[in-house]
Amino acid sequence: MQFSRTQDSMQVSRTQDSIRAAEDRSEACDQRQSLPSLPSGNIGATVTAITASRAGHSVQGGSVSTAGIPDAPISVVERISLILETFNGTGPLTLVEVTRRTGLPRSSVHRLLDQLTSTGWLAREEQTYELGVKAYEIGRSAFNQNRLLQQATPVMRRLAHTVGLTVHLGVVDHGDVIYMASVHGHRSPSAATAIGSRVPAHLTALGKAIIANYSEERLSDIYSAPLQRATAHSVGSRRQLDADLAGVRQHGVAFDHQELAIGISCVGVALGPPDHYYGNRAAISVFGPSNNIELSKLAGPVRVAAAEIWDRCVASHLPTHQFENWRPPSHGFQTA
Repeated sequence: MQFSRTQDSMQVSRTQDSIRAAEDRSEACDQRQSLPSLPSGNIGATVTAITASRAGHSVQGGSVSTAGIPDAPISVVERISLILETFNGTGPLTLVEVTRRTGLPRSSVHRLLDQLTSTGWLAREEQTYELGVKAYEIGRSAFNQNRLLQQATPVMRRLAHTVGLTVHLGVVDHGDVIYMASVHGHRSPSAATAIGSRVPAHLTALGKAIIANYSEERLSDIYSAPLQRATAHSVGSRRQLDADLAGVRQHGVAFDHQELAIGISCVGVALGPPDHYYGNRAAISVFGPSNNIELSKLAGPVRVAAAEIWDRCVASHLPTHQFENWRPPSHGFQTA
């Protein structure tokens, strides 16, 4: 009899869970996210605007507004991830704001915010929430333990000192560049790119250097929808992107001619050979004012730095040294 009551209790619990999940799905928003109107002439402001849109809101006329979200996640892990990502690039948020920006049911958001606060991932001050100590600790650990970052940083510093411009290190994730490190030179623009921010890869030289060696199938998965544009110079079609990537594959270097921000141009080179497991996962780039930067002259120093970073990574980590003599292609090229 006791076993039968236990079974009945378990069945009721499963039924309640199913009903709750169905109610949550019915309440959730089903909107699509779009790239916001972007400021011109300031790469920092442009990246901030795009990062804000990734968090479920957009920057328009200096204010933040809701932009909608993709299909609402179902699993608890997905919901927690969505809530934490909502705080990326924002200040403190209220329960109402988190609910609106995630599109999740208010009851679920309230429950998860309380749990994330009690475990240190979020901190609460009166009626607002913000990222907590746990998020900071894990974030710092991720950077401190990143072997690519450890090997790249000294090389980036030397390159920034040599060319006098800002040097970036980044990776591509789901079609977006994520900036991992930034080192400024004495001629660097005043606006900085926030570490950890995301921008569409096809808008940057750093991103194009990496995705140039993606398979056609992988590119099609990423760019199944119309390409987002940040300026009038941005790549606006898949045909134009394919032409750009063909040039990157041929010359081993990628360029950004005011495609992310007006007045800013950039040159990028991927790290490592594309046919190696550890290769072509990251890239470095140099950017500066379009009216005071010669991309063709910068390509050489960026190639040398990319090769040095790869050598350091091979020596310190990679289990095989069969690619230790790799160098970025140095075929002739033309800049637009």
